[in-house]
Amino acid sequence: MTISRPVRYRCEITSQVELDSGGDAARARVLELSETGAFIEEVKAIDDVQAGEGGVIGIPLPGGDPWVAHIRFTRTGLGRVDVRTPMAEHVSVGVRGYGVEFDQLNDEELERLRDFLELLDSR
Repeated sequence: MTISRPVRYRCEITSQVELDSGGDAARARVLELSETGAFIEEVKAIDDVQAGEGGVIGIPLPGGDPWVAHIRFTRTGLGRVDVRTPMAEHVSVGVRGYGVEFDQLNDEELERLRDFLELLDSR
């Protein structure tokens, strides 16, 4: 039996991440976004986070306050960032980061995220 995964959209959105364990909020880029989670670029303030740890992410979305969700770090790995250059098309580089899952989302937050993902899909 195959389990379908939500569509992941590549993006580059500066977000705020704050770990449940404390510390200052960190600015980190969201490189992929879906209905169930995201891939966040590694930054110094969260470079020693472990799978299973939690936090809060704030993502600025059009039309209002930032979208805020509780996250659970699930994996470390490599993501891709597109490099824009006049000399070549479709160049990307690998960057280290974290896969996170959204948890504790209510219906209103999920609907707002889905509306934004539709915008990403139409670009």
